[in-house]
Amino acid sequence: MAQAQILTIGDELLSGDTVNSNLAFLGERCRRLGVTVVRAVSVRDRVEEIVAALADAARWADICLVSGGLGPTSDDRTAEAVAEACGVPLVRNLEAVAAIEAIFAKFRRPMPDINRKQADFPTGADVLDNPIGTAPGFAVHLPPSAERGRGCWVACMPGVPREMKRMMAEQVEPRLGRDFVLPQVERRIYRAIGRGESAIAVDLEPLVAEARRRSPGLANLYLHYRAAAPQVLIIAEGAGGPDGARATAEELASLDEGFVAALRPALYGLGEADLPVRVVGALCRSEKTVATAESCTGGRVGALFTEVAGASGCFVGGVITYDNRIKIEALDVSGADLAAHGAVSEVVARAMAEGARRRLGTDFAVATTGIAGPGGGTEEKPVGTVDIAVADAEGCSYKRLSLHGERRLIQHVAALWALKLLWDRLVERGLARVESLD
Repeated sequence: MAQAQILTIGDELLSGDTVNSNLAFLGERCRRLGVTVVRAVSVRDRVEEIVAALADAARWADICLVSGGLGPTSDDRTAEAVAEACGVPLVRNLEAVAAIEAIFAKFRRPMPDINRKQADFPTGADVLDNPIGTAPGFAVHLPPSAERGRGCWVACMPGVPREMKRMMAEQVEPRLGRDFVLPQVERRIYRAIGRGESAIAVDLEPLVAEARRRSPGLANLYLHYRAAAPQVLIIAEGAGGPDGARATAEELASLDEGFVAALRPALYGLGEADLPVRVVGALCRSEKTVATAESCTGGRVGALFTEVAGASGCFVGGVITYDNRIKIEALDVSGADLAAHGAVSEVVARAMAEGARRRLGTDFAVATTGIAGPGGGTEEKPVGTVDIAVADAEGCSYKRLSLHGERRLIQHVAALWALKLLWDRLVERGLARVESLD
C-alpha cells in the first residue's frame, strides 16, 4: 500500500487563526483511496521549512500531498520551495496565465500583475487545473538523491478548502489511480446518537473478536470510533494485514446483524448519510411535511433541515418562540401551563410541537425548549435541561435531556437530538429504516 505524507503550509495554521480542515479532508480521502497516511506536517510560509519537510517525505513516502502557499502575495512561496527541493528553476506557464486572466475577466475585474506569479511552476511540473480559483496546482516527481533517498510524487494544491477539494477530486485522485497501485478498502459505517463511545466499545468488541475468528478477511478488521457529541460513528474497515488478506464487502456486511442489535436504540443508520440527510430523505419519499418550534436552540433545528439540498420538499418553516408571549400568541401554548410548569417542561414542549403542527399545517412538528446557560438554571432544572417533543397525527413523542458543556454545544446537541427523536418517530411509523444504507 502506498504511503503518504500530508504537508499543510501557512503561518495561519500554526498561529490558530485558521482551523486546519484541509488535513482532515485529505486524510479521509487517502483512506478511501487505499493510501496510508503515515505522517502529517504543518509548516510556516518559509522556503527552508517547506524544503525540509519535502526532503523528509522523500526519504520514506511514495506520495506527498501539499496544500497552501499558492497565492499571489509575497508570503506564498510553495512553488519556489518545491523548485528548490527539485533543484530546478521556476518557469512561467503562459497557458496558466491565460486561465488566470480569464477568471478575472469573467468577474469584470482587472488582474493585478502580482497574480502572474501564480503561473510560475518548477520546470517540468504537471499543471493541475483550478476552474474555481486563481491558483493552479501542480505535480512533480521529487527526484531521488543521496540525501533524500528514493524521492516521491508531490501534488501541490491551493489552501482554499473548496478549491483544494475540487482539485483533489478532479486532478489529483485520477493521477494517483493511474500511477500507483491502490487497493480497494471496504468499510462500513454505523451511526449512533445516545450512547457513549466506551459503552459502545464494551458491546462491540466481543462481536469483533468473534468475527475475526470466523472469517479470514475479517481477521484484519480495524474498528474506528469517532465521537462528536452527541454522535458516535463506528467505522469497520477491511484493512490489509501482513498476509495481504482484506475483508470483502460481503464479510463486512455480515457484521450488521450483531452490530445493529447491540447499538439499538441509539443506532439511526448505516452508511455515509448523516442524520439530517436521512430525515429529509425519509420525509420527502413519504411526501410528509415538517415544521419547527424552537426556544433554546434558536433556529438550529431549522438550519439542520435547510442545510440539506432538497429540504424544500418537506420543510415548510419554523417559529423561534424565545419569549413566553410568542409561545402563547404563535403556538397557542397555555399561559396557565407556562405559569404552573415553566417554559422548560414536558407540557410546554408538547404544546409547542402540537401548536406548530396545527398552525403551520404540517404532518410533523419538532419543538425544543430548555436552559442553554450559562445562567438561568435551578436545582430542579439545571443548565443543560432541554425538553424535546415531536408531534404528528397519531400523537406526540417527548424526551428530556440533561446536557453538559458551554452554551453553543448544548444548543448543537439539543438540535441533533431533536432530529433523532423525529427520526425515531419516522421509523416507528414505518416511514424510515435504520438498516438503510442511504
